[in-house]
Amino acid sequence: MEKYYQKIKNAPIFYGITDEELDRMLKCFRAYVKSYKSGDIIFRQGEIVSNIYLILDGEVSIEKDSYWGRRMIIQKLYPNNSIGLSLVGSKNVESNVNAVCNSDALVLIFNYEKCSTICHNACLHHNVLIRNLFKILSKENIQLVEKIDNISQKTIRDKLLTYLSNESLKSKTNIIEIPFNRQELADYLNIDRSAMSFELSKLKQEGLINYKKNKFVLKTNI
Repeated sequence: MEKYYQKIKNAPIFYGITDEELDRMLKCFRAYVKSYKSGDIIFRQGEIVSNIYLILDGEVSIEKDSYWGRRMIIQKLYPNNSIGLSLVGSKNVESNVNAVCNSDALVLIFNYEKCSTICHNACLHHNVLIRNLFKILSKENIQLVEKIDNISQKTIRDKLLTYLSNESLKSKTNIIEIPFNRQELADYLNIDRSAMSFELSKLKQEGLINYKKNKFVLKTNI
């Protein structure tokens, strides 16, 4: 576990906690590191999630499958991101998403009950951890509202423009690089890939955007 301390310490969930405190907490939480291969599923729809998963290396997609097997990407997660935090707060609630590794990944796993309950010593660093958990949950809620904004638009054109606009506003530049390939972007926006590609071409021809692979430039002549 010690060789991963620096990566663990850099995660937002452990901000403000010393090495000594972190060591005690990881032992208390019975934390361990698990390696996954690309394509592995960390947890599935329908499972009860009782652990928090912290990505140390690799990339993970949070996805939802329809009854007919159509995939929708909710978000992509990277090192220092936590998985499952919004699921473990309610006991015995089944996950409505899959957590799928897009690459080989290293994940720190620890029990939610252990870390969310104040110990009998009422340790200050435990209070810090719980505050960090609330901050992360708040950020996840903001991302969820943004996701709803992106996919609730009526047309493919508006979904694309809203998504690109939101990414531009977050990065504070009109030149952005998105984390999705074309199929993943279609799955994220819940639209048909061919129809999306056609609309992207139209937007480019109209001079509203330019793009090459995952890099987009937003124009101002809308």
